[in-house]
Parts: sequence; structure tokens; C-alpha cells
Amino acid sequence: MSRTWSMVSAVWLAACSAQVSDVDEAQDGSSPHETVSRQESWEGELEVVVVDPPAPAASWEEYFVKQGNQRRQVRFERGAPPGLRSGLQVKVRGREQGGQLIAQGVDVDTHAASSLSTASACGVSGVQRSLVIMTEFPGMARPGLNPQAVHDVFFSTTRRSLADYWSEVSEGRTTTTGDVVSWYTLDRAYSCSEGAAMREAAVRAADADVDFTQYDRIFIVHPRPQAGCSYAGQATVACGQVQTADGTVTASTSWLVAESMMVHDNAVELVTHEAGHNLTLGHASSRDFGAEALGLPGATGVIDEYGDVFSTMGRWNLGHYAAPQKARIGWLDASAVAEVDGVDGTFTLAPVVASGGLKALKVRRRPGSNDWLWLEYRQPVGGYEATLAPQVFGGALVHYADATTQSGSHLLDFTPQTASWTDPALLPGTTWDDPYSTLSVTVNAATSAGLIVSIAHRQSACVRAPHEVQVTSFAPTSWPGGRPEFEVVLVNHDSPTCSPSTFQLSALLPQGWGFDRLPAQVTVAASASSSLGLQAYAPYSAANGTYAVGMAVTRDGHTVQGTADIDIVERCLTAPPTVTVSPQTVTAAPGTDVTWTVAVTNNDAGGCDWVWYDFYSSLPSGWDTAFSDWGVNLPPGGAFTFTMTKSIPPSARGAHTVDLDIFKDEYGLLWRGTFTVEVAEPLTRAR
Repeated sequence: MSRTWSMVSAVWLAACSAQVSDVDEAQDGSSPHETVSRQESWEGELEVVVVDPPAPAASWEEYFVKQGNQRRQVRFERGAPPGLRSGLQVKVRGREQGGQLIAQGVDVDTHAASSLSTASACGVSGVQRSLVIMTEFPGMARPGLNPQAVHDVFFSTTRRSLADYWSEVSEGRTTTTGDVVSWYTLDRAYSCSEGAAMREAAVRAADADVDFTQYDRIFIVHPRPQAGCSYAGQATVACGQVQTADGTVTASTSWLVAESMMVHDNAVELVTHEAGHNLTLGHASSRDFGAEALGLPGATGVIDEYGDVFSTMGRWNLGHYAAPQKARIGWLDASAVAEVDGVDGTFTLAPVVASGGLKALKVRRRPGSNDWLWLEYRQPVGGYEATLAPQVFGGALVHYADATTQSGSHLLDFTPQTASWTDPALLPGTTWDDPYSTLSVTVNAATSAGLIVSIAHRQSACVRAPHEVQVTSFAPTSWPGGRPEFEVVLVNHDSPTCSPSTFQLSALLPQGWGFDRLPAQVTVAASASSSLGLQAYAPYSAANGTYAVGMAVTRDGHTVQGTADIDIVERCLTAPPTVTVSPQTVTAAPGTDVTWTVAVTNNDAGGCDWVWYDFYSSLPSGWDTAFSDWGVNLPPGGAFTFTMTKSIPPSARGAHTVDLDIFKDEYGLLWRGTFTVEVAEPLTRAR
């Protein structure tokens, strides 16, 4: 049967075929484009892994294509397209570089994707069959986790657990049963970048004791890897094929760092989060629009990736998955969601833990858009909601869904006058009038039985306003002959009842620069925005300095300009960082703490990107270590100071070596230092 490929990268291909301007072609008689290696393609099964750091700040996703026994990492040249998940059969188009596949596009085998979606394994309903493999690394202390305690985290029916959480949140549609097997000493210690190899080793170690065909969820509990580790957990987005001695099984995988599971509820928070990724859920974020609860349509606002403190997919809490995420995976009946599209009405929302009833309002923000407000009602009942901040129990919890949201959820703050995100609910007696549409939302009353909400649409005349041009450079620097890219956002500030407007476009460039041709004009709806890319070309003769690049946009004879500065510098030349540590040698008593002050300076040249440095220390073995910061992102020339504190065990005596490793993201070990602690009892004065 022939394959049906769905192209998800048409925009990229269009960008690759765009023409350069005549100005650029005429620089020196030669094309400014560098020679690009011949494009190739690779087919195989995709694996997508979400990596969550220990103190949620910014996660990242890793992509791999598996071809037989080969597994190769994929990096998307212009960012990964939305909707990718593990288990898809894909064709990646691009080039090979440094052992990685640099992708310019990816096509999905839609027939294989359809077959996978209808498979019974790894569904989102019914009993999920979970296997937890507890592992240790040779030469390292076994994590201080009791197998029975881990079993309770996953399967307990008398206290909080993954099984109990899924059962409550899905209203009985889903739970999990299974087994915990322990302890297995793997063949070696694994680093943070070796998740697949660690999985293979764990499967090999447990294969003699486990029939893997009986499971479709695999959780690997392991020590913190030694090489630059900065995650508490990571998980595949959906399921993929896992090779075992029992044959190939279809299963999801989560990797859980043991030290993040020492406290029961903390472990439940971590497990329900990573298992949520296995169900294809993205992160529960907050979306801040400053003094407004919700900004201009199309505006991104400020997104805190883990900012929702009312969902386990956000920042460390035990709250339910948000209503739009439940609905997406089928954990809300169609009758439990009322879609309100341009009509007025009054609705009563039942608490999310109630049996039956209307659980969510999905309200379209403005006609013709795909922007929605999701309203739900939380109450302190059940095993998890009572742990949340209490303000949320008094009103409507509102999430926003638009093109930016993708597989995640975005919490809105309807008390923007406070700095806190623990009080975001729209309270009774309050009406919110959307400044950028005719939508009006009123919370009439809130009781333990339900929340009464009225939806109305106001009528108003068209009010036109000056448009706005926002230009942002994708990178702060470029170099002679470089290709700096810019995002141009055209904002139409007309009131929502106005007709769309057509704007004429022209690039603003320094003398001698070139650019890819732009459309002559663009039409933007009232109270909406449009984003365009501006690809510029700096001539090889460009002198070092700051240049302004942007766009002039004209409507009805009124022109607005927007520019962004780009610094032209010499090409990136990397250099080792400067690291100073104080003290080098110290004497301290048993049972006390010793603190070192560490200064790091990024010595890369000005044309280089920012660098993320991770900090790690493993010696002396058994000494507790605390960092003031686990890592830092530094620009060229940037400096940062942090502290490392070691707790000396009461039984320690004599000289001990303390180590400190600094790792560079995507590079590895960059710097290593050792210092000495002389542990001695303090002298006592003779009587």
C-alpha cells in the first residue's frame, strides 16, 4: 500500500525558495547565499521526549528518528512544527551535520498515524498497565527509595497516587495498575543525554523477570546522572516501539530522578506530570498581559511555561489537568462542555470533581477566530483540589486557547492588579468586558453546588486607531555576510466591529543590504495582528557596528515605521570560560557547612550566542550539596557568581577532595576543579 504523506513544513519550503532582492544580488557580483549541502531524506519512527528541569523554568523537547537499530537525533532548523508526537512514521528532509539530522521539513505518514490512533495499546481510557523499574548505577550509592513507597506513589488506592489521580481527574475513565520491580544495577552510569541507552539497559536488566508484553507504560526510576544533569523527569509524548526480549512492545516511557521522589506528594506531582506528557499533554502555563487579563488578539503576552499552579502539568502542585486538556484527550463528555459561539446565555458550572453536570464553558472570543476562553469551577473536594490556593474556589478559573497554546494550556489572571498568580479567578459580582471584542463575562454567584456565569455580547461602533509595527531580531548579533532574521508584527488597533484593513509594506534597510522579497500588502482584521518574517542579508563589506532594520507600513496614507537594532560583529570565536573559586583550602568541623563562592565569565567573542552552563559536584561521596543556582545562561563577556555549599557528615575526619564540574549545553564538560576540606574537631580550651 502506498503511503499518504502530510506535509507540515510548507512554510519552510516556501521560505527556502524565496528570491533575494536585486540590491543584494548586486553587492559584488556574487550570490550572498552560502553553499548548502544536498538535501536528503530519512524515514523512520519519530520519538519526542519532553525534558523537565528540577526547578521548573524552561523545558526542552528532543526529537529522534529510529530506523531499525539506528536512533538519530533531529534538530529542526526553524523550530519543530506543532503536533509531533512519538510513534509517528515520518520522513525528515534536510542535511546531516555532526551526526545529527538538521531538518528543514518533516512529512507524516497519515495512514500509519491513523492506524496508531486506533490501536488499543497506550490509549487514554481504560486501565493503563504500568511497569516501574527501579535502577541503580554501579559505583554510586543506591537511591534512598523504598520499593513499597514507590508502589504507593503509582498504585495506592488509600492515599494519593497516579492511579487515584487519573481515576478522579478522568471521572473513572482511566486508572493504572501494574508492578514495581527493583533493584537493578545497570551496566554503567548514564548521562542526561543517554535516555534511550538507559532505557535499553533497564529493559535488559529486568527482561528475565518481566513479561513486557503485559505493559504499555514504562517508568524508569534512576539516580541522578553524573554528566551535567538538569532534569527531574522526562517523558515521551505518546507511545512508541520498545525492543524487549519478549518482542517489540508499544509503550510510553518516563525517566524519573530518584531524589525528586523522596517525599510522597512531591513524587505524585512528578509522576502525574510526566505521565501527562505520556498522554500527549503539554505544560500548564500562565499568560500575563500586564494590567489586562487578556490582551490584543494574536498577542503572545508573557508566558511562564510552568506558571499554572492549579494543574500538575504546571509548577509543582496536585491540581487537575485543565479543562481544555481534559477535553482534548476525551476525559470530558461532550455534554459536559458547552460551546458558546456568539450567543448570550446564563450557565451553571458544576465543580470539576462533581458527578455529572456541565463542567466547562468554551467561549469563542470573537467571530471567525479560533480563540477560546475555557471556564471551569474548582472546589476543595476530592483527593487533590483541596491542596490548592483557596481563592480559586470562589470563582471561575479561566484558560485561554489560541494558536500559541498548542498542546498546553494557558491560565489567565483576572485579578491583574495583584502580582500573585494564586488568585486568578473571576469572582462573583464581577463583569469582564473584553477590550478587543464584544464579549462580556459575568460571574453571578458561587456556591458549593455550582458557579453561575452569564455570557453576553456588547454592541459598539467602529473606532479606528493608529496601527503599530513591532520588529524583533531573532538574534542580537550577526556578521559581515550574515543573514539576520527579524519578526515583524503588524497590529491593527481598530475596535472589533471595524472592517479588516489592507496595509502596504516596504522594508527599511541600511545602505547596501539585501532582503528576501516581501508581499506588497497584507490584510489584517480589526483588533488583530499579523506576523511576517523579514530575512535580511548583511554585505560582506559591512563594518562592525549597530544597524537598524525594519519595515514601513502604510494604510490610507498614514505610514508607521518599526525597526530593531542588530549588531554586526566578527564571527563567533569560542573560548574557555574563566572560573575562580574561593576558598581553595578550608578547615572545618564535622557536622558543619562549608560554602565556596564561584565566579564564571563567558569568554566567547561578541558574535557568539548565549551559553547555558550547568553546575555539578559529586565529591566527597555522601556529602549533601546545595547550589544557589543550578545553572546560568550567559552572553559573550557575561559574568555570574554563585555559591556551592557542602554539608560535612558528623563522622567525617581528615582531608577530603571536593570537586566542581561546569558543563556547557550541547557540548559537555567544560571545566573541572578540585578543592580541599580538612575536617578536624575544634580545639577546646583546657580547664
